[in-house]
Amino acid sequence: MQEAAMDDAVRGEGQQAPRLRLGQIFRAFFKIGTFAFGGVYSMITFFERELVERRRWLTHDELLDSFAIGQMTPGPPIVNTGICIGYRLRGLAGVLVATLGQALTGTVLAIVLAAFYLQTQGNPLLQSVMKGVAAAVVGLLGSIVYKMGRKLITNATSAAFCAAAFLGLAVFGANPIALILGAGGLGLLVNWRGR
Repeated sequence: MQEAAMDDAVRGEGQQAPRLRLGQIFRAFFKIGTFAFGGVYSMITFFERELVERRRWLTHDELLDSFAIGQMTPGPPIVNTGICIGYRLRGLAGVLVATLGQALTGTVLAIVLAAFYLQTQGNPLLQSVMKGVAAAVVGLLGSIVYKMGRKLITNATSAAFCAAAFLGLAVFGANPIALILGAGGLGLLVNWRGR
């Protein structure tokens, strides 16, 4: 009952988040880590639904900022995003429980499935299942790109940044880190000048 009341606490822009219990953070990230499939970008949907829409622990902009930081730092971007969110919610203790909750199920399942896959990788039935899963993941990624694009591409400048990054990566094979750093630098120049 008390947890439900905390989850439903809505905060406006600029207000402090309610102090969450570590168990609440662990359970939320355990749920995300257990039920979110499809890789980095499709998992953002689960982050948004659980942490922004349902629990209201973050605003949409805070989630996007955390995702951007997760993309810019070395290591798995979705885990880095969870680390950033955990720190925002409860500092270093939040980092530890968010990371543990998010990674626990996936780590155990990855070990079990890797062992199973090595034993059955030549099975045509398994190969058919994997092709279906891969196709579904592409659909999930398309959905995320569409949702993020609608929220983030709001003017000609952001559309130009998006198109340039897409062309740089998809057509010219540019280094993703260089693209992110370049976009950050150009964004600073363009947006700072406009203030």
